[in-house]
Amino acid sequence: MKHLLRVLFILALSCGFASHARANGVDFHVQVLDPTNFCSTNPALCVIADPTTSFPVTFTTPTCALEQISVTPPAGCLIVFNDTFDTFTTLDLKFGGLDGLTFDCPTSAPNSVFASSTCTSSGGIDDLFFSGGEGLPGGQIMVIVENGVDPALFNGTGMVGTASTPEPDSALLLSTGVIMMTAGFFMNKQRRQFAVIKK
Repeated sequence: MKHLLRVLFILALSCGFASHARANGVDFHVQVLDPTNFCSTNPALCVIADPTTSFPVTFTTPTCALEQISVTPPAGCLIVFNDTFDTFTTLDLKFGGLDGLTFDCPTSAPNSVFASSTCTSSGGIDDLFFSGGEGLPGGQIMVIVENGVDPALFNGTGMVGTASTPEPDSALLLSTGVIMMTAGFFMNKQRRQFAVIKK
């Protein structure tokens, strides 16, 4: 009986501590997550935190006024914010359902982010690819402007590309380390010889 009372006392004590420590309930959570791309339609704005993921592309006329871009309707704009430390070196926009409309994508404006473009249409998909030039550095915005047709027709996806930083070759790293180590041994040997001569 004495043994049973001890077991019940320990059980009651542990349940009491568990209840006091809020083991069954949690007041709040803290998590660390990878950022994702975020887009809104009013205004048409995309914040790109992950360049490896596509984002939805929509244009609206009021968005042009936010950046004080003068366009004659029908027209629309999309603001893209680079929320990374990388420079966006390419922009690829794909649209379906434009039903054979003719278009071009000039890069001749003095404030153009990209220096060249390739615009193609195949199998009902219109592909607008921009590259070259300075690109879009981290923390900066670019405005994509469409004019000539109803912006509501443009419902597609976008993808940015970044310049990859080349990693040093392992053979180069090894040879640099060997050279530095050899130079260190040589300097140490010279120092010892100079100390002996000085005595």
